[in-house]
Amino acid sequence: MPPFGNRNAWHGGMLTKRRIYEFDEFRVDTGLFLLSRAGRARPISPTVFKILLSLLERAGEAVTKEELMKCVWPDSFVEEGNLNRNVSTLRKVLEEKPSDHRYIETIPKTGYRFVAPIRVINYQPPTGTARTVSNTRAYQIVGREFERDTLSQAYDRAQQGRGDVVCISGDVGVGKTALIDAFLDDLKRDGQTFHLARGRCSESFTEGEPFMPWIESLSALAQEPTISTVMAKSAPSWHREISHNGSGVPRRMHRELLEFCRQISPVHPLIIVIDDFHWADVGSVDLLAFLATRLESTRVLMIIAYRVVEMKVKSHPFLRLRSDLLGRGACTEIRLAPLTRKHIEQYLAIEQPNADYPPDYAEILHAKSDGNPLFLRELLRGRDEKSDSIRHMIRARLDRLDDTHRQLLVTASVQGREFDSAVLAATMQMHSEDVEEALHELDELHGLIQRIREEELPDGKFSVRYRFVYGLHQEACYASLAPTRKAALSAALAEAFLTHYGN
Repeated sequence: MPPFGNRNAWHGGMLTKRRIYEFDEFRVDTGLFLLSRAGRARPISPTVFKILLSLLERAGEAVTKEELMKCVWPDSFVEEGNLNRNVSTLRKVLEEKPSDHRYIETIPKTGYRFVAPIRVINYQPPTGTARTVSNTRAYQIVGREFERDTLSQAYDRAQQGRGDVVCISGDVGVGKTALIDAFLDDLKRDGQTFHLARGRCSESFTEGEPFMPWIESLSALAQEPTISTVMAKSAPSWHREISHNGSGVPRRMHRELLEFCRQISPVHPLIIVIDDFHWADVGSVDLLAFLATRLESTRVLMIIAYRVVEMKVKSHPFLRLRSDLLGRGACTEIRLAPLTRKHIEQYLAIEQPNADYPPDYAEILHAKSDGNPLFLRELLRGRDEKSDSIRHMIRARLDRLDDTHRQLLVTASVQGREFDSAVLAATMQMHSEDVEEALHELDELHGLIQRIREEELPDGKFSVRYRFVYGLHQEACYASLAPTRKAALSAALAEAFLTHYGN
């Protein structure tokens, strides 16, 4: 007998095409010889399973007792009473009451008939586990146990027919993609089988190319011929899109994609991953809004990753949808926080177990990286110096600011990691109200600084205390100043301190 899980299955001494039968909350997998209800396996003996399968294959038809005994016991002589007892056991497994034959009807002196409506699905091999498991060392992430468990629970719900949407938010470099990769590898190592559709939004396609992340994810999924065939039938507009044979009508494409998800997920759950959703086009956001509220009765897990700061800067339409979904309980959001010093110690122990570091090395790295995994890796690679990639990333983020906001940050960097709005206003000879408004935008919209507290200075003037989110940003701003400019700002800063703090 071939191993369970093959594309074909043995039945009645013959190799038949593997199929899935569904009725009510039950699912029968002929390849796994598995009966499940609402995603949970039901104990059933091989003999009883064969009887059930024989009835399902001829659902709606009368199957004589002779035909059943010949199919189940082809090489043995069995009394009719043995068949009757096994049918009775089958009814108990299906929780069918004696007076309520909702699944199996007894035809007096003849046999039995399966009377409940059924759905027959041809087996589709999983696309998720067909890929090679990622490099183990690449995803030795630390400090994300709760987040991985949250994703695992969402997958379990999807397996049980309760589809879900999980959002992952966090700053650049905090590890959103690494978390998803580790979660998918966890599933593969646990022997889970699933379909995987994965795409990424691009800033360059935000306006001109609608549905690009969805097209990318479905293109990879449709490389499996069986999936491509299902897509051509249930989602022809999407099949034309990925085949470059035309475009579809958005409203129709919404319905088609939902139907496609339902068609391919009964056997193996479908995981859809869209990364960098802060760059998603309007059409992709509308499609997500349509799908997110209709996944409840499917075996689909959708994972959306994004940076909230990026969306705030551009007033992205997903901001409103995100608030709506969270408010209605239609999605779960995982907010990735920076790593702690303990996490960095764990990371060093895993990545460089034989290195002889000073006792306070983890504390130094934590202070320099502020717990950002990307900064941490680059600092280790550059041995405590900022790498070119970090410099370019910080410069790109600062270059998006207008002149006023950039000058405020550069001037604030002279004061240090923390600074006062009143002192900053005096140094730049600006109105305090204008400075506070601009700093509020740098905090709420750009996420470059954090408001700490309001305080009264010694001269009686009220001020707002702020802090650079990352020390590397403060260092980069300070390093951008020419020596003469540093001297001038330092002098102006000293005068402002004397004004507000006195001698």
